[in-house]
Amino acid sequence: MSKKPSGVSRRDIIKTVAGLSLFPTIAFSKNQPKRGSAKVVIVGGGYGGVTAAKYLKKENPDLSVVLIEERPFFMSCPLSNHFLAGLMELTSLCFAYNTLEVKHGVKVITDKVIAIELDKKAVKTSQGYVNYDFLILSPGIDYDVEDKPFYSESLVYYPPAFKPGSEHIYLKKLLSEFEGGDIVITVPPPPYRCPPAPYERAALIANMIKRNKLKAHLYFIDANERPLINSEGFMSAYYDLYKDVATYVTSAEVKDVDVRKRIVKTSHGDFKFDIANIIPPMKANSILASAGLIKKKEKWVSVNPLTFETHMENVFVIGDACVSYLPKSGYAAHSEGKVVAKIISARLKGREVKEELLQMVCYAMVSDKEAIMTETSFKYEKDKGRFIPIHREDNQRRESTAKRYIEWAKGLWRDMFG
Repeated sequence: MSKKPSGVSRRDIIKTVAGLSLFPTIAFSKNQPKRGSAKVVIVGGGYGGVTAAKYLKKENPDLSVVLIEERPFFMSCPLSNHFLAGLMELTSLCFAYNTLEVKHGVKVITDKVIAIELDKKAVKTSQGYVNYDFLILSPGIDYDVEDKPFYSESLVYYPPAFKPGSEHIYLKKLLSEFEGGDIVITVPPPPYRCPPAPYERAALIANMIKRNKLKAHLYFIDANERPLINSEGFMSAYYDLYKDVATYVTSAEVKDVDVRKRIVKTSHGDFKFDIANIIPPMKANSILASAGLIKKKEKWVSVNPLTFETHMENVFVIGDACVSYLPKSGYAAHSEGKVVAKIISARLKGREVKEELLQMVCYAMVSDKEAIMTETSFKYEKDKGRFIPIHREDNQRRESTAKRYIEWAKGLWRDMFG
């Protein structure tokens, strides 16, 4: 631990150490930042942050890597629709962060980030400051409700469940207690976290209605003209499997949500509901705006698309919070975490890193036993500065694809925590 900083009493230091008894080597200060032992600080313990932390330690065993995450454990959003539909236990999606400490030597601080002070190269938490030489920011999304305040109340009563944790648990409770009536799911325009997720959720809830023989109907209200990915596969499932229990409403803008009267008002009419899953528009986590990393009137952080570095040297933003040629997904964040870990490792060793284009894989359930999938590669037209996606969709619903979906997710978790 660094020497006692000025303005900090012995009692303050004892309190800080007591709260961090597992990680006594991390230096905090209550006032101005002092250089501590943290070389790389990572904010956010999702797919991107965990992957970057592990791979940095894997390539640089002696490097000090600190991960700051306010949630006490990792929960996967990929496969969380399985949990909501009663196809998987929540525990299967959850992992302990201390695995990173025990297996890989990553220091984990369970705390909320209050501020990111780029000029001081410091991250402020409720316990004090942690200084960095390299900073990786992967804090995920916030819901973009300022311009449409009617979403604020619906967030409380009918959670979107696009942030891992309590939102999923509460939505699961609503679904488990549902005995019949009308369900409404709304989908915002892009970009939002995981393009196929709302469509998968709608399919699994419609499947749940039929599987449990409920007297119920699902109204799926989409701001888009069609599913954003695997359109043919989702629409085939809708017409073949769920037309009798679901109504798909396209190009419908949500105008208001009355949680007391249980009505969603849209550009295509009003829809009454007994329970709802209201998914609002999304934006980057607000901590990034307060840090000065988001331009006025923009919602996401601009980065070098090949390195994920911001306009600040050695400050990277990965995952859903950045503007990238990749979709906003756990798999994308996982891939981006590896890239940034490789770049930082190379810079520490004075080496160059060859730029690479990443690929994407997306799976989605369309019933309790069948799934569809997409593989996407990219071409980069350097003279025009644009990325061209090349999709290879498998829209034939198959049980074998559903099994591969599970193994794909398990492979990601092994890579992150194994």
